[in-house]
This record gives sequence, C-alpha cells and structure tokens, in this order.
Amino acid sequence: MDRQQIGVKLTIDGLNLPFKIESFEDRLILQKAVYLAQAAGIHLGYYYHWYLYGPYCPSLTRDAYSITGEISQGVDESQAWKLDDGSLSRLHRLQDIIVRNTRRDESRHLELLASVHFLINRKQVNGEDTKEITDTLKRFGKDFSEEEVKEALGELIKYGLLAA
Repeated sequence: MDRQQIGVKLTIDGLNLPFKIESFEDRLILQKAVYLAQAAGIHLGYYYHWYLYGPYCPSLTRDAYSITGEISQGVDESQAWKLDDGSLSRLHRLQDIIVRNTRRDESRHLELLASVHFLINRKQVNGEDTKEITDTLKRFGKDFSEEEVKEALGELIKYGLLAA
C-alpha cells in the first residue's frame, strides 16, 4: 500500500465502517464516506467529479480494489500507522452522520449528503435554496425530495461540512 491507500484504509477504519467493496452499496458508501471525510478536513488528495450517483473519484476506486486485494492476501500495512488526533476527532464526529440502520439506507443518505455538498461547494447551486438544489438533483436523475434536501443541509451545517 502507498501512503494514500494507507490513509484511505485508516479513514474508513476511523469512521467505524467495514472496508468492503463487494456490492454496489459498499462501493457507494466508500466513495461518499471518503468524500465527506475530505470535506471535514481529512487530506487524502482525491479529486471528485460528478457521475451518476453524485461525486465520484476513479482513482479512489482503483485504490480500494488494490487495498482489498492486499488485505485478502493477509497484508494490511495500515496496521503499522495511525491517524493524528485531530483527524481521528473529525472522523469520530462524522460517524453520527454516516452510520444508518441498513447499508441501503446508509448508501442513499451518503449519496444525498455528498451530492448536496458537492453542488454547493462547486457553486452549481445556491446553498440556501432547497428548491434549486432539489431541482438540480432531479435534473441529474436523483429522486430526493425537497424535505430530504433540507434535512441534508441541516446535517451538513451541524457537522461543520458547510458554513451556516
């Protein structure tokens, strides 16, 4: 594993998520969790662009497969490393926003949070206009309601991912 891959593995561990990429939901959760961790100040160096399910980073996908391959062979170099206390604190705070009852609920929720954050962060929408955000998401084929968008905005602000 290179340093970036070790950072990803430690980040997912710090969020108390399993490092899994077996199902579509697993991969979506990994993508969005890393996106939100970076938004919270964990500097991993991944660049995201918009794709079918919101923000997506192809190099993260490649790294995730590489990490999984190494772990399946009994090699986990991340065990010799640890994140700094500030990063661990940020990740601990994010756990509440990420973990849901089921993987499906978790993946949908993370897709919404990451998508709303991405659109606002890239100045594609007015961050205070829930109707505009909802309409933009609908144009991208997302079926999130205005109420869901409003709740997502509240969570992003509450957890320090967007300014109030």
